[in-house]
Amino acid sequence: MWQLSVRNQNRDWTELGTFAGIGPAARQVLELERDPGQPMGSLFFRVYADPMMEKSDAEILSRLEYDGTHGFYVLTRRMQ
Repeated sequence: MWQLSVRNQNRDWTELGTFAGIGPAARQVLELERDPGQPMGSLFFRVYADPMMEKSDAEILSRLEYDGTHGFYVLTRRMQ
């Protein structure tokens, strides 16, 4: 499961929901970011990797970021 959150211009965080996969979460971001009447399109998530931190690949890839026009989105992997 993946948890999607957004930070707005006031730096307030809001949880947008839990998703079964990255695709459905990306679709939610695109629905919030696109102008009405525009095609859906696609997006690139960013991955933050600090070589000084000793994290596994799974830990690094468990947080994906997208900086949109209407907010900063973070998609976090939730272990079940």
